[in-house]
Amino acid sequence: MLALLTVAYAGLVLLRNRRLVRPPILGIDGAPLPERTFTLSDGETVDYVVVGPTDPEAKDSAPIAHPIFLLPGADGMKETFRYQVPALARRRKVVCATLRRKLTREYTFDRMVDDVAELAADTLTTHDPERFVLLGQSLGGAIAMRFATRYPDRVAGLVLSNTLARIAYDHVGLNRAVLAPLAMSTTRYLPTRVSRLLARAWSRLEVWIYDASPGSERVIDYALWTGPRTVPSSVSNARVALLKKIDLRPELPSIQSPTLVLKGPRDHYVPPASSHEIAALVPGAKYQEVAGTGHCSHLSMPGGFNGLLLGWLESVVDGEGQEPRPGTHPRPVTEVGE
Repeated sequence: MLALLTVAYAGLVLLRNRRLVRPPILGIDGAPLPERTFTLSDGETVDYVVVGPTDPEAKDSAPIAHPIFLLPGADGMKETFRYQVPALARRRKVVCATLRRKLTREYTFDRMVDDVAELAADTLTTHDPERFVLLGQSLGGAIAMRFATRYPDRVAGLVLSNTLARIAYDHVGLNRAVLAPLAMSTTRYLPTRVSRLLARAWSRLEVWIYDASPGSERVIDYALWTGPRTVPSSVSNARVALLKKIDLRPELPSIQSPTLVLKGPRDHYVPPASSHEIAALVPGAKYQEVAGTGHCSHLSMPGGFNGLLLGWLESVVDGEGQEPRPGTHPRPVTEVGE
C-alpha cells in the first residue's frame, strides 16, 4: 500500500511540475515577448526570444550596440534572464534561448557551443554587427568560454556570471553534500507552500542555489516556478555531465575578447575561487562582485547585477576598450520585481 501511495504521489507531483507556467520575459514596454522556435541542424528545437531597439525587418534600421546572447545555466531556461532582457534591450539586440534538451551519448560539450553559432547565424541580420557579446550564467558561462576559443572572430565581449572552467568538488564538505541534494529534492517534490518554507531555510543556510541576500525571494520564486521544478533532473544532469568530461582552463589564456567576471561572494555552489581562477587565466579579465549575492546574482539582486553589466558594456565593449571616465557609469537599473 505504501509503495502504491508513493507512486501515486510521485505521479501527481510530476504532473504538477509539467503544468507549471513560467513567468514571461517582458520587453521594454512591459509586455510579454512573443516566444519563437528554432530548429537546429540535428532536428532538435529550442525556444527563444529576440528583442531590441531596432526592427530587424526594416531596411533602414541600424544597430545601436553589439547584440548580446544570454546563455542560461544547467536548468537551461531562458526565463532565468527575465530581469536582464528589458534593461539590455534599450540599446542592443538581445537573444535569449533555452538550452537543448536532447543530449545523447554521441554528443560532446561542443554540441551546445555549436547551437549558439547556429542560432546566431539565424537571428543576426545584415544590419547587425558581425560580432556579439555572450553572457553565460553558471554552465552557460562554460559554453561562452568554449565559444570564445572556437569562434574568436565572432565574440565582442564575454560576461561570465558565477561560472566555472571545470567541475570539481573540493569545496564540498559532508554538510553541503547532504544539504544540497536535500534542498533540491524538497524544492522539486514537496507541496509548494512547504517547499517555499523550506526554501527560506535553505536561503538562510545558503545551500545550493539559495542565498541570504535581500532579494532571496526572487531566487525562491525561480526555483519554484521557472527552473528546477520545470526541468527534469535527468536533463540538467546530462548537460552538466558533458562539462565534467573536459577542463577549460588550458584554453582560457587564448581568449582575445574583453571579459567581465561577475561573482556572488555568497556562492557556495560554485565558490568564488572558481571565478578568481578564471579571471586570472583570461588576459585582461575584470573581476567584480555583486554584493550580498550567491549563485544566482542576476535573480537575487538584478539592479546591482545590471548596473555592473551595463557599465562594463558601455565603457569597454561599446567604447572599444576605453576605460570609463569618473562618474560615467550608469546607475544600477531596477527591473520588474525589485
